[in-house]
Amino acid sequence: MNLKARLPLLGMTAIALVMASGVQAQDDEPIRIGAAYPLTGPAATNGVLAALGHDMIIDKINAEGGILGRRVESFTRDSKGTPADATAAARDLITLDNVDFIVGGFTSGEGLAISEVALQEEVIYIAAIPKTIQMSEDNFHKYMFRAAANTNTEGGSAAIIMNELGVKRICTMLLDYSYGHDLMKGFKKHLERLDPEAEIVTEVWPALNVSDYTPYITEVMNSDCTGVFSGIWGGLFIPFAKQANSFGLFDQKEHFVAAGEAGSQEIIEELGDDMPTGIWTNSYEVWYFPDTEAHNEYVEELRTRLDNPYPPSWPITGYMAVQALAAGIEAAGTTDTEAVIAALEGLTYESAIGPQTIRASDHQANRGQFWGQVAESDEYDFKILDPVRYIEADDIMD
Repeated sequence: MNLKARLPLLGMTAIALVMASGVQAQDDEPIRIGAAYPLTGPAATNGVLAALGHDMIIDKINAEGGILGRRVESFTRDSKGTPADATAAARDLITLDNVDFIVGGFTSGEGLAISEVALQEEVIYIAAIPKTIQMSEDNFHKYMFRAAANTNTEGGSAAIIMNELGVKRICTMLLDYSYGHDLMKGFKKHLERLDPEAEIVTEVWPALNVSDYTPYITEVMNSDCTGVFSGIWGGLFIPFAKQANSFGLFDQKEHFVAAGEAGSQEIIEELGDDMPTGIWTNSYEVWYFPDTEAHNEYVEELRTRLDNPYPPSWPITGYMAVQALAAGIEAAGTTDTEAVIAALEGLTYESAIGPQTIRASDHQANRGQFWGQVAESDEYDFKILDPVRYIEADDIMD
């Protein structure tokens, strides 16, 4: 073959080598995962813990060889607990940090904001904490997946507890923003299904981050309800509980069911004797339940990280969001967005609290709810949830 005939072949060979080297380079590049959590501001106490869980699972994945044999690089930005700052954090993660995927979010407003950016930029977003059902309904899109429970699941599980307690006349005390209103919808829907005779006789709606709950506590105490359903979440439950104790609310009302993870270890310890004994409440995770290998491994690592034998519950949120994403990428065999979406839809994966399945229809994981009754403990110098149970999500996600 003469030189002129060989030149085109040499050119094609060179192109093939360049393309192959490009694929090889891509295969060797780290997978870049961005996280948006409140690291400053009123929500930082919980946001920092969620970010800790995120870092824990990233470190574990890298120690075990990465995802698809590729190292994971993590980038975390401060969402500050507001939708506007969450939007900015998500955009910076995509445009400045060049991440391939986003996880996180804190409030329902944050989740909706990050989800909108993910839609615009066509980047997969795994919601770690935001529960508003709006993300799965009117604001649903193919790039949004949720490892957290939703407000139907949380409200439905609270309705199950209230029904089992036999309460017929109920007061509700829910925060006046998207999470509170969506939680009420979920609670009402499932309560009507469980007990059509049960009635909500009084509704009070404190503003988010209100400091004085006196008028709301007074209105509930003046009602003839025998049970109260509360959605005052996380650290906000601390000032509420102290004020409610001073009025005798928990003594006056026979039953109190508190959603919003008021039963988290960190809340129970912070309140101490002010944590109302006998109420039913939920938590993202309970370090002493369930007694499984995967959960115990997670708890031991968290204990080591924090040098705390009784670790908080919020880190599980960041941890499980990355577990879902990593499982999807592994199942897809690639980081290609469309392939990962297809792999995540209907995927069952192992998490720190047990198997989780993501529905194809709305990208919602069947994340259940840990509920327990606050009780004195003979073993610890703080109260615990006893009994504690896990309410499965499959029948209450809708």
